[in-house]
Amino acid sequence: MNEQQLQELALQAQQHPLGTTIRRITLSKLIDGIYRWGKLCHPYKGQFPGVYEQIYQEAVQDLFLYICKNLHKYDPERASFMTWVNMLLSQRFFKEAIPKVIGKANEINIESSFLENLEDLAFDDSQDEDNYILAFQKIRRYIEIDPKGIFQQAYIKKYPQVNFQEIAVKRWSGISWKDISEEFNIPVATLSNFYQRTLEKFRDEFRDLCGGKD
Repeated sequence: MNEQQLQELALQAQQHPLGTTIRRITLSKLIDGIYRWGKLCHPYKGQFPGVYEQIYQEAVQDLFLYICKNLHKYDPERASFMTWVNMLLSQRFFKEAIPKVIGKANEINIESSFLENLEDLAFDDSQDEDNYILAFQKIRRYIEIDPKGIFQQAYIKKYPQVNFQEIAVKRWSGISWKDISEEFNIPVATLSNFYQRTLEKFRDEFRDLCGGKD
């Protein structure tokens, strides 16, 4: 089953009334298809050694339960089905699974992802889940395409080969600062400071793109 087939199955399930046998059967096929497709994202991969898989499985289980109960919240006009699913997994259910597995008292302070850092720049607390996903799609595409060339032109002093676009895409993908540091042979502090400064520099750019207001 491919992404388009999953999309169609999700839309079919939405058409059937809650609690009906046909909806349950369609949802069962949908969940099985998502799992078998094997392209669910893996947030913060490389972190939480020894317990990552346990956290991940807990998150996926909660994700599937949410989909079964809240599929009506998916809006195909705003994002593809699997984009919606992976956003829920990475931005909500993985984080919620962490304290369930390792305990709140020992909860590890995970590094903020690229998208999380953008929340304060481009979004406000009143935005709903669907608008959040739509804004994410806009920003991701904008940075990857870089129509003005501004993200590639923003680079670390003394390291012109490492630009903001490359770092941002890696961070959005869940790659840790440690791994990026080792790849480019640049100290974590240097990368992180540059990243934060550049995010602030492009604050207005992101807000304008998403229609945000100060």
